[in-house]
Amino acid sequence: MTPLPTLPRLEAPIVPRHPPWLYPSIMVVCSVAAVAAALLWPVHAKLSYYIPYTFLGNSLAPLPFDGYVIWLGDHYPIWLVVVLGVIGTVIIEAWNMELLGRLLARDSTRGFRSHPVTRWTLKWYQKAPFWSLVATCILPIVPHYPMRVLAVLSRFPMWKYQLSVVLGRGGRYAWLAAIGLALHIPGKWIAIASVILLVFAIRGARKMNRYEDPEGEAVAPAGEPAGSA
Repeated sequence: MTPLPTLPRLEAPIVPRHPPWLYPSIMVVCSVAAVAAALLWPVHAKLSYYIPYTFLGNSLAPLPFDGYVIWLGDHYPIWLVVVLGVIGTVIIEAWNMELLGRLLARDSTRGFRSHPVTRWTLKWYQKAPFWSLVATCILPIVPHYPMRVLAVLSRFPMWKYQLSVVLGRGGRYAWLAAIGLALHIPGKWIAIASVILLVFAIRGARKMNRYEDPEGEAVAPAGEPAGSA
């Protein structure tokens, strides 16, 4: 396929030079420290688990994270919720970007990197890369994962990416905690609402995973027999 003249072929992402176990080790140490703090100060156990839960909430795990921040905002100072949340997010985002960098640098992803759709999307992203990242970090309705991929493919500086995370996620945690402080929503209601939203999100993802082929036959997701109910 002849490359489009306005969309230059992308170079492979820069692979991190530090060992791959560095950030997982940091997260394990932080999680162990959080568990120890929860055992020493059980009254503040939910705050102690906040950083390790931030690791999960900003990873691929489909966990209801925003409700946790809302609950914390009703019980702890907003600045503390923001600071701890940003610390945990910066750590997990460093690992997210490292994993994507190692994955997208492989020869097996060369077709994805050189695909016209990838280059077209990157072209639009590069019109305002920093503020695009900030926007997807702060707005819950805009997915942030595609922006991580674009940041890696464009070789966006890591310090700028983390600055966008601090501003975007910091702002998001601030307004979520402010909602908790202003409305005093009971924890049970937050938990129920979070589970309901998670169920709808999973159902929506499963429906999107089913599609009609050109001949009109439904295609089942991988691992599910065709024609199963």
